[in-house]
Amino acid sequence: MKVVAIIPARGGSKRLKRKNIYPIWGQPMVYWAIKACKESRYNIIPWVSTEDDEIKTVATECGANIHNREQSLSEDHVYKQAAIRSAADHIFQTTEKPDIIISLQANSPQVTAKMLDNAIDIMLEYSRSEVFSVDSNLMQNAAFRVFRGEYVFQKDLSTNCGVVMCELHDVHTIEDIKILENGGR
Repeated sequence: MKVVAIIPARGGSKRLKRKNIYPIWGQPMVYWAIKACKESRYNIIPWVSTEDDEIKTVATECGANIHNREQSLSEDHVYKQAAIRSAADHIFQTTEKPDIIISLQANSPQVTAKMLDNAIDIMLEYSRSEVFSVDSNLMQNAAFRVFRGEYVFQKDLSTNCGVVMCELHDVHTIEDIKILENGGR
């Protein structure tokens, strides 16, 4: 089974400049998403989708493949899923078609391989089309979404979904960095 993670990491973050490569726990933020993929028992292949040359360099050094995102898909008003679909289209055209695609945020550095593996296990065990992360209040936290193959191209909401509970703190500001660094990994 081939599993690919697409990590959207545009260079134009506003609240915390350069957040996707901002250091946390001694590493650039995107490192933690790539690490989670590489430690997965599903051998998740990480792809970083970015328009930013510095992010491309950092992601490559961390062991990710690069999708050269179009500048038009890196603007503030563009939904993350549009960038994910563009990267997935590139992957489908240039490599063996993946069975599972994960949309994985770089700014959720607490995500671990165990969390991703659990989501894939749930998808397979319960024959879901999509599984996404939620917090203990069952609110979607957007840290990751796991799709079966071509479901990543779906433009409507999935009706065959599952969830996995993960208490995560997304990073959008320097205050978020401080919260995570004081609370540990």
